[in-house]
This record gives sequence, C-alpha cells and structure tokens, in this order.
Amino acid sequence: MTGTSQQQAEQSQTAWMRSQDGINVKSSLNDIKVFAYGAYDSLDLDGDGFVTQAELSNAFTDPAAGWREKSFLLFLIRRIEDIASAYDEEWASDKRGISRVDLQEYFDQIEVHEDGTCEAAPRPEAWKKVPVPSGGINLSQTFQDIHEFALKTFDTIDQDGDGFLSRQELQNAATEDLTGWREKSFLIFLMRNIEAISKAYDEHWAPENAGISRMDLQEYFRLLRI
Repeated sequence: MTGTSQQQAEQSQTAWMRSQDGINVKSSLNDIKVFAYGAYDSLDLDGDGFVTQAELSNAFTDPAAGWREKSFLLFLIRRIEDIASAYDEEWASDKRGISRVDLQEYFDQIEVHEDGTCEAAPRPEAWKKVPVPSGGINLSQTFQDIHEFALKTFDTIDQDGDGFLSRQELQNAATEDLTGWREKSFLIFLMRNIEAISKAYDEHWAPENAGISRMDLQEYFRLLRI
C-alpha cells in the first residue's frame, strides 16, 4: 500500500469511527467486546463457530434488541471484514464470518485515540522459546503429520464437544482398540505436551486448564516451524 493510499484509508477509517450511530466508540469499546463475547452463542445461529453478516443483521432487526445493543451490532456489521481477518484460522476451509479468536485479536489490537483516529497495535509474541517436546517419535519428520492428525480427528476426540481436548479425552482415544500404533504415538505426543500446547494461544473466554483448542494446535505447530 502506498503512503497516499494508506493515508486515505486511515482518513476513511477515522471518518467511519466518528460516524458510529448512538455511541462514543472510544468509551464503548470494552462494552462492545463484552457484548460480543456474551452474545456470541445466541448470534451464531447455525453453531458453526463463525458469526456471519446475515446472523448479525438478523439480531439487529430483532424487535427485542435495545438501541445500545443495536449500536454494538452495527459496529460489528460495519467492521465485519476487518474483524474476521484479525486471525487466520488455518483449519477453517471456508471462513464466512467472525470467530471468537477474531474478536479477541481485534480488540487486543485496536486503539482509539481521543481525536477519533484508531490504529491496530501488533500482537506481541506469546513465546520467546518453544519448549522441546517429547513423545517417542522422530519429530523432525512427523510434526506436520501430528498437526494434521490432531485437526482431522479433533471433533472425534473432543467427546464433550466443548472445543478443547482434555488429557482424559486424549487418553480415551489412545486406549481405543481400533487406534493404530502411529496414531497412538501422536496421541502420546499430545498428552505428554498438553501443558505446553494448551498455553500456545490464550483464549480469554476459556476456563483455566480447559485443554487443547484448535487455536492452540495452530500456534504451537506454527512456532515449531520457525
């Protein structure tokens, strides 16, 4: 992007931020975030983990929605492309809207100044050093295989459907009679490194020690490739 086009984009963004209906964006930013987190499940009508523009519009036209909630929804609708691109979910083949991680990354980055201008601060690296993993296999050759296996079997292993793989769920899968030796070695790797993997991405909304999420897997194996 050239300097001129970037300046025009910033001016356009500033004008948009100042034109929000019914709210002061700077003072309401935390309220918008709290609202989006709290209302996420009810907004995500099809339960696919992404809130689409149609789902936001549906909530906006609900007669029961108050004016302040409508202004928050309008904020999300107008910024859906920016928010939806805040985090790249590698496992989402057809990303159609805003995920919880998008919300977290977007609100972590955005900063609105007193004059109405805004900027996105880069997210600091969560790790300075990646822990050395273990698991009884040649990791240099199988990192990608482990990653692909974990993503492919995630829903099957996640028996309670909470979006996290617990140690017990991994153990259940490893002791399954139909699980082959190679898959068992992958599961053992995940169990032995569950603490490090589960800390790879900090989901603000998730309970402590919930287990391994898809975001954790993506960030952990991405950092191992560095």
